[in-house]
Amino acid sequence: MIERPYDGCGKCLLGVRRLSRMKLATSSPERQREDAPTAVASVGGHIIGWADDWEVSGATDPVTRPKLGPWLRDERGPYDGLVAAAVDRLGRNVVDCLNTGYKMSDEGKLLVTYGHDGPWELNDATDENRSTMEASGAQMELRAIQRRNRSTTVKMCAAGRPKGKPSYGFHYVRVVLGGKIDHSNRTRMPPP
Repeated sequence: MIERPYDGCGKCLLGVRRLSRMKLATSSPERQREDAPTAVASVGGHIIGWADDWEVSGATDPVTRPKLGPWLRDERGPYDGLVAAAVDRLGRNVVDCLNTGYKMSDEGKLLVTYGHDGPWELNDATDENRSTMEASGAQMELRAIQRRNRSTTVKMCAAGRPKGKPSYGFHYVRVVLGGKIDHSNRTRMPPP
């Protein structure tokens, strides 16, 4: 069984999934749910639970995310590391991804992602550089999204139709999954 409770085996990993906007047509949650177990099986581990941060921007610091944050702050109980479908599920910028990776490394915990052979070894120059490159790609994508959002906001405001919602560093709060957005919480100020 790939999912079972913490048993102290040294490979009890927390599954990390994140998606900025949950839409009924998206298949990302299912893909992430398939990729993470494949990655954890490749290291002979198992998943003890899921930190599912749905409708939480990748620009949100992992430590402040509603589901992942308590684990990173050691408020949820023991775990031996993290497993994710990709580096960009950990964060959308180099600093957040590396901080999370180094936290795992410093604490002797594993960091595993789909598409990478074995756990990440950030003390190894090759793994550190590859992790940094993957995080850089995620950051470049985030910056492109932010530019598009800012441009759209400027155009909408000029037309007298402000969007009225944050476009980055947020997480949506819905009373009913897939229903109307109740409100959103801003977690990070926009870059200048």
